[in-house]
Amino acid sequence: MKFFLENRARAGVVLAFVIIFASVFGTWRSVAMQAGKVQREFTKEDSFGQTVSSTLSDLAYHSAVFADAYERAVEKDNDSMLLRSAAQEIESRGDDPTALGDEYINIQRSIRNLYDRLLVAGQYKDEIRAAHMAVESDLSILRKYEDYNAAAKKYNVKTAVFPASLFAGEQAIVFE
Repeated sequence: MKFFLENRARAGVVLAFVIIFASVFGTWRSVAMQAGKVQREFTKEDSFGQTVSSTLSDLAYHSAVFADAYERAVEKDNDSMLLRSAAQEIESRGDDPTALGDEYINIQRSIRNLYDRLLVAGQYKDEIRAAHMAVESDLSILRKYEDYNAAAKKYNVKTAVFPASLFAGEQAIVFE
């Protein structure tokens, strides 16, 4: 104690270092804990034995089937290619909720645009209808994962501010 009283400048530096280290370590731990919770909710099975990850995989498959059916019925265009590429991205990076960027939004937007074009062209027939219903079902199921969505929203809020933004990678995908 006598050392700190005699060397107040050093004591102040040591105290500042300890406070900064504690706050940075606490922020890192908080982000890591919340990211772990998001990952647990992402892989947790529901009462039907499904996970968010497996439902995303189903969405990618059904989106590709819908794009195929659309291209056979009408033609290949930008929205069908965007839908196909988003489905491929989800399939390749779908095991990490923070690795998915705008793929989910791109699928929603492309499905809506392609559906509208099919109705206008009068091509909304059996095969396309079944593929569309499967995609819409997957989208609806993803919105129902309330525990995951709550954890992802909390993670996104925590990591949006400094200094937590230094430790976080990307935002977690939220299904709305």
